[in-house]
Amino acid sequence: MRSEQVTAGSIGGPAVRRKAWYATPRVRRPVLLLHVVSSVGWLGLNLGVPALAIIGMTTGDPEVQHAVYRVLGLLGDLYLIPLSLTAFTTGVLLSLMTSWGLLRHYWVIAKFALTLIAVVLIPTSLLPGLHAAAEAVASAPPGTFAAVPRGGVGQVGAGFVSTAMYLTCAVLSIYKPWGRTAFGRRRLALSGAGRAGSL
Repeated sequence: MRSEQVTAGSIGGPAVRRKAWYATPRVRRPVLLLHVVSSVGWLGLNLGVPALAIIGMTTGDPEVQHAVYRVLGLLGDLYLIPLSLTAFTTGVLLSLMTSWGLLRHYWVIAKFALTLIAVVLIPTSLLPGLHAAAEAVASAPPGTFAAVPRGGVGQVGAGFVSTAMYLTCAVLSIYKPWGRTAFGRRRLALSGAGRAGSL
């Protein structure tokens, strides 16, 4: 880890020293790699969920319907929560490890909020529907269509909404709009005062 000293003070008043800690590239790169891999995997799952749900809703083969909803149940349990939590946690760590910060830029706050909402909605909204569909096909006799709750519409809608949220996060990461927050501007002013005081 490396530190950057910031010195600021009022005219005639005592200087205040603050240390901002940023991770070195050696520490930051593995976290960045894990963040990218988990985020891409999370996005891929959310592109696949509505596609599979549509197949389950429209197929004329009960065996296909059973297979689709069993796969959706497995994907939800094995991948959605671990990938979402990994992407969220590594994103927060990266913001704290770099000069972007967590509260210094509006785009970071927006991305944080969207990701947090998605992380909360997975166990509270999406997974219950996937579990209900998997249980319905498991209890249906072979060769017969299962009465899937909500007809898979919940999975389709949730998949499209979450995909839109993740794509928005990707756009925010690339374009970084809206500038600094008031907190970020204060930190920038302190940093500039520190550099001037060290000359």
